Amino acid sequence: MSIQGEGKFSGRLAIFLRFFGCNLNCKGFGVSEISPKTGKILQGCDTIRAVNPDFEAKIIKNENELLSIVENYSKNLKQKAIIVITGGEPLLHHKNEIFLKFINALISRSYEVHFESNATIFIDFSRYEIYKNCYFALSVKLENSGESRAKRINEKALIAIKQNAKDSFYKFVLTGSDDEKRQIDEILSICDNDVWCMPLGANKAELEKNALKVANFAIKYGFNYSERVHIRLWDKKEGV
Repeated sequence: MSIQGEGKFSGRLAIFLRFFGCNLNCKGFGVSEISPKTGKILQGCDTIRAVNPDFEAKIIKNENELLSIVENYSKNLKQKAIIVITGGEPLLHHKNEIFLKFINALISRSYEVHFESNATIFIDFSRYEIYKNCYFALSVKLENSGESRAKRINEKALIAIKQNAKDSFYKFVLTGSDDEKRQIDEILSICDNDVWCMPLGANKAELEKNALKVANFAIKYGFNYSERVHIRLWDKKEGV
């Protein structure tokens, strides 16, 4: 249980469920963790614990295990929290039977279901219609991720989400350079959508260093600016 710290729905009371696995490595971000298995330094994104197999993940046997988590946090709330499905890359699981039953159960209980995705996984919305009821925050990776264009931009996936989801938007982690504007424009030329610009920073000090420059970048080019509230408030603390 926390608050959504980024993007269009920043500030909303939220229950986060983090699913394991990702189809990207994003080693260009340079975030490092020590492997609990080998003691070696691992490099990748800021959610490397949800991506690298050196870290353990809980195996879910049925949708009720996930529902019980949501209901436990929800029982004393004055209002419904949004349910944020994040990762890693949660859409790797979008065809999984247990995952589908869980999303259906949430929607049937009138929860707002929000996905945080890198937008590289194509969803056949005609086959999996439940996702038409969901919101998508699309963190399409830029060149600083170290991933090739072919891996980080899926034109078909972007268009399908924009045309079928209940709502969607882009959110980019930036330093505020003109070259980042070129890359955003390339993505917008493929599939137009609202843009939220967020300052790069794995901790509060780095965030502070880039915040003003990215805010000015957003103003200059007519984009939205988003704080990363969880980092501002809790710095590098996990589980918030």
